[in-house]
Amino acid sequence: MKNKLYIGLAWATIFFASSSCSEDYIIGGEVNETKQLNMTTFDLLKSMEETKNVAILFERAGMKELVNGDVTIISPSQWSINRYLRRKHNQNLRNNPSAPPVTMDDISAQELQKMGMYILPGKYWRETIPAEGINLVAHDGTEVRLTLDKTNTDPGAAWDGSGVPGSGYQYSNFMQQVPYLVKVHFKRGANWEMTPDDRNRLTGYYDNPECDHVYRMYVSDILTSTGVVHVIYSGDYGYSDHYYYHSLFFFGLRTDDKL
Repeated sequence: MKNKLYIGLAWATIFFASSSCSEDYIIGGEVNETKQLNMTTFDLLKSMEETKNVAILFERAGMKELVNGDVTIISPSQWSINRYLRRKHNQNLRNNPSAPPVTMDDISAQELQKMGMYILPGKYWRETIPAEGINLVAHDGTEVRLTLDKTNTDPGAAWDGSGVPGSGYQYSNFMQQVPYLVKVHFKRGANWEMTPDDRNRLTGYYDNPECDHVYRMYVSDILTSTGVVHVIYSGDYGYSDHYYYHSLFFFGLRTDDKL
């Protein structure tokens, strides 16, 4: 038996097609022996539905060339932008019930410079992130930590019956190897809050401007011709009250998700 690696562009989805000694069975995509996409980071962001507006924001911020440099992009998604716009609109509606909807065009040039928090120097993915993690400084000066995290280490990641990490009916318990996901930790105050308990102790928790934000990736390890892309885990309107769904620039409070 032998394995071949196939990468589908839209989601950098990895397919494994098993073959016999005499036949190949291709499930989908094209063979990519390099594990690398033949396109720049900016073009990749622009090509995916979930990040095409993120590419627009990078370009408006004057960061297109920077994005295509020797960097790792921890990209927000369209859902992150939507949450930002919804929160800002709801804030405006409290002061003016006739306030028009907020659009991407309303994001100021000054605020767009915060896009630098998503740009990290160097190329970091699961094969280059050290086992102990690595601390980096983003383009805007934000301190960021990247780690690899087993998918079944969090209680409640799936129904586990007892709140014990790794127990119960979590899908990773039925796999021969437990997959790892890239996790990003944004330092937002004077101190690192390294555990959920550390963050829970802060008044207001994630709404506290001193509280660090920690996310797993929605899509990980996309190697482009220029750098690396990860996309932050995201949700939709129905789950807008969850702390861990990223709002662009960490904007607003949970109370801003609804009027």
